[in-house]
Amino acid sequence: MKQLRNWLALAVFIFAISANAARARQLQPTAPHTVDLKSTDGTLLKATFFPAAKPGPGVLLFHQSNRTRTSWGDVPRQLAAAGINTLTIDERGYGESGGKKEGRELYHDDDLDAAFEYLVSRPGVERDAIGAGGAGWLGVDNSVETARRHSAEVKSLALVSGETLLPQLRFLRQAWQLPGLFVVSDDDEYPPTVEAMEWLYDCSASQQKQFIHYIGPKAPWLWYETSDASKVPATGSHGTDLFKRHPELPATIVDWFATTLIRTPGHAPADTVASAAILNQIEMPGGVARVKQQLVEAWRIDPKAQLWPEVNVDIIGEDHMREADAEKKVGHLREAEMEMTVGIEVFKLNLLAYPDSADAHYNLADAYLQVGEKALALQYAQKALAMIDSHTAPLSSWSDTEQRRAEVRSGIEDLMKKLNAAPTTTSGRADGSAFRDCPECPEMLVIPAGKFIMGSSGAEKSWAASQVGSAEGVADEAPQHEVSVPLFAMGKYDVTHGEYAAFVRETGHSAGDGCGLDGFDWKKQVDKSWQNPGYSQTDHDPVVCVSWQDAKAYIAWLNGKARQKPSASGDSPYRLPSESEWEYATRAGTSTRFWWGDDDAAASDHAWYKSNANGKSHPVGLKLANAFGLYDMVGNVWQWTEDCYESSYAPAPADGRANETPSSDVHANDSQGKCLRVDRDHRGCSRRGRCARPRAKGIPPTTATRSWDSA
Repeated sequence: MKQLRNWLALAVFIFAISANAARARQLQPTAPHTVDLKSTDGTLLKATFFPAAKPGPGVLLFHQSNRTRTSWGDVPRQLAAAGINTLTIDERGYGESGGKKEGRELYHDDDLDAAFEYLVSRPGVERDAIGAGGAGWLGVDNSVETARRHSAEVKSLALVSGETLLPQLRFLRQAWQLPGLFVVSDDDEYPPTVEAMEWLYDCSASQQKQFIHYIGPKAPWLWYETSDASKVPATGSHGTDLFKRHPELPATIVDWFATTLIRTPGHAPADTVASAAILNQIEMPGGVARVKQQLVEAWRIDPKAQLWPEVNVDIIGEDHMREADAEKKVGHLREAEMEMTVGIEVFKLNLLAYPDSADAHYNLADAYLQVGEKALALQYAQKALAMIDSHTAPLSSWSDTEQRRAEVRSGIEDLMKKLNAAPTTTSGRADGSAFRDCPECPEMLVIPAGKFIMGSSGAEKSWAASQVGSAEGVADEAPQHEVSVPLFAMGKYDVTHGEYAAFVRETGHSAGDGCGLDGFDWKKQVDKSWQNPGYSQTDHDPVVCVSWQDAKAYIAWLNGKARQKPSASGDSPYRLPSESEWEYATRAGTSTRFWWGDDDAAASDHAWYKSNANGKSHPVGLKLANAFGLYDMVGNVWQWTEDCYESSYAPAPADGRANETPSSDVHANDSQGKCLRVDRDHRGCSRRGRCARPRAKGIPPTTATRSWDSA
């Protein structure tokens, strides 16, 4: 029996080896083969197709004017081995192709389309993931023109020692999403190729571009780059001739296409030189906010867009924190505080752009520790450590070596030791301080206890009536009454699309059966949901198209994440705010129509509304915060509260609690306990609405509100 078992084990082992060998053979690229491509005038263009072993992207390679398609050497084979189907082609009148060179002007576009259509028609070639590589003026011009003609499909360029014409340059100035690799050598034998490539690079609007510039003495001008190679002696410095002098260049080109077509399709790591304008803008007054706006707008078009390298903004943030330390040492405390504030804002900006970076979390944690925000320092340190341990993502976008991981881990552990030496408690938080109970929890701000007059004054009612068309629409904002609000905490921002998505991924919570999007009227659209509200959203937009029940489900999940003991009242720590808490937090100590005053003209600086929102939500935190540090309390989206709706404030509690008395309104819905839930309007500090349906009217749950006992 033992011998039989051994034999069976050997048989299984041999079978496994055979299967693996067969699989390996299947994954090997098949042999390249020569093909004839027919242009519109019947001319045959000779090309060689290098198929990859499995379905994947494709690349077109165009030669320079004094070479043929074979000048690309081993690059097409390396591309095929990397999983990229590759086609090299002889230009009309060059190499083995038919026709005359002079016919290029008449048939140029047709010849390019013949090559493109052949490549994308091959089995397994992904039509929407094509790259184009060109050498010399002929190859570079062909590559850029192919991208211009097929801009939806061409996702990457690699251009070596060439130039192009005005229509192609204009295209590059608009193609901000098109990654480009630019290569040139100072001693190129066809001056002014260097200057032409520099101009080409500058014309590219993409932040995802790289310039490889081999430095050296400049060559004298002898003649133009033509098909007559005898005019200018070759020095190995032009186009694909560079491969012999720089043997690493072919692999660099292959890696460029593998990155931009396979690993991160249509994207390349942001480059420092390409991002210089943005990096410099960060250092300008108000620069962080402007750059944040640019990033958000870029995300609306391309959710994966990156406008700067992570490491550069890390350096900028560190420079400010070091300067703060230096100012503190010489007694310049005000200057030190200003530098630390800027440093933290820079680190927060970088974390916004690189949320999967443990390094970015650690940098922010260290900065918060430096300013004494121990709770936030601990939260970001814990998150960084969890990310390092999970190994689900690289440590950062620029380094993931074991040495770097060990260094960052050591720094986090030292930071947490310092925090454990001086623990903080929830009950000891100062008014206005920020905290986060868990990595998935929203950032909270402590709102001080106080009293305020809730409801609309006569002047506010007159103004509101002028906005909605009648006084009836605001009659429920009375009578004015004093409310005493105890200490509580409120989310700094609305719950975002990304935060809500994390909840849905983990719980499988339903997206609902539709969304009502039209003002005050319920007009349900079954094809709309929080995932597709009818316009594009980034992960930093407030979540919309969620019902009151959705908000409560999210909060229940949040309470599980917080893993804290219930308060003495038996409540869980997170909840929706009461209507009076919402208005108190929105007014932030003011009694004017808006928290910034009564000036309608100033609204655009403080809120998103009909005149500037373009019919869609906008990422949280882009407008100014109120005096409590809360963002988007007026404008952007409606927000749920805990209260049951009544047509007046007569029965409303005066101690900050929610009104839980069942609604007398005939539209009250059983699914909400005979209660019309109150959603707060975006038009002013006292605007309110009511909702009988578990609806989704562009209204997110307000960010969770947390209360605690003082003991």
